Amino acid sequence: MASKQSKPLRDTVYVVGAGFSAGLGYPLTKSLLIDVWERLSPDACHQLQKIIEFHHPFFSLKRSTTFPDIEQLLTEMSVNQELFSASRRAEGGFTEDRLEETRNELLFTIASWFHELYDTASETDWLASIVEKFKREGAAIVSFNWDLVLDHLVFNDIDAESYGLSKTLGTGPVLLKPHGSLNWYKGTQLQHIPEGKRVEIFHSSNESRCVHAFLPPRGVKSKSGKRYDPLIIPPTYFKNFKPEIFQRLWNHCTEILSTPRKIVFLGYSLPAADLHAQFIFRCAFYNQFHGRIRNSEERFPATGAAKVIIVNPDQDAAKRIESVAGPDIQCVWIPKRIQDWLDDDA
Repeated sequence: MASKQSKPLRDTVYVVGAGFSAGLGYPLTKSLLIDVWERLSPDACHQLQKIIEFHHPFFSLKRSTTFPDIEQLLTEMSVNQELFSASRRAEGGFTEDRLEETRNELLFTIASWFHELYDTASETDWLASIVEKFKREGAAIVSFNWDLVLDHLVFNDIDAESYGLSKTLGTGPVLLKPHGSLNWYKGTQLQHIPEGKRVEIFHSSNESRCVHAFLPPRGVKSKSGKRYDPLIIPPTYFKNFKPEIFQRLWNHCTEILSTPRKIVFLGYSLPAADLHAQFIFRCAFYNQFHGRIRNSEERFPATGAAKVIIVNPDQDAAKRIESVAGPDIQCVWIPKRIQDWLDDDA
């Protein structure tokens, strides 16, 4: 027999996507490769050009329309790496290590650029209003973005509970980042950093699986030239969520999305290729009617259908969310920018 559930885990959940960050001055995924190109080292540009030309014979640096989007390119590079040995008798002039180095350089350059964008992004007029709204409502924020704008502004001090990474969910605002964060690092990377400058946000019995964050959230510029690679999920069609931290994180995302009275999508498009996100949302919408799984034999009482609000000028994005939500979920599409919606909602 199911036990009584007193209230939703959060009354309101905000789902934040690339459109939210774009409103703060960050590039959209579809133009990311074009925008980041001039920031890459000459060697990385040369290697990346050869890789793209192999996969896309009509590619030309002079024609922006021939650039693949970043998700497609990184997926192609993953396939290249997976079948590297199987596709040739010998390694040849272009090595597997070179492929991996080029991929890592691309991701690190993007991460560094995003850190640089923070100062101007944090001064955006409407940002303070939305953050105050999050805090006032004690809301959960599920952000598929890597940037650290919300990390800085929603919390005075970050810890495991801030990111929904403690074993149980707390009661205040929580920021869940199912694609990782530019401020998350494997604990073994930060073991020589003074304790006052970092905090453990995910603990594991296996030390190599512990995750730490810098205090305050920031980009890393090592005086010795050491490179710190953040724990992020690259935008590919084949995403790897096997590390323990992501297992707990996605579980808490499902839990929190299963019970709210309202879910507000802010600039999130639910990409057709992101089957992992679609699956988690389907689980959550199903649980709203049938109850979250409590144990192998019973479920919590169902809290009922949440009202879904989709704030996005892109109608195709709204249709994708409506399709995953299903016919029994009330979806309201607001074809506006987030800042315009905030003005109307005030």
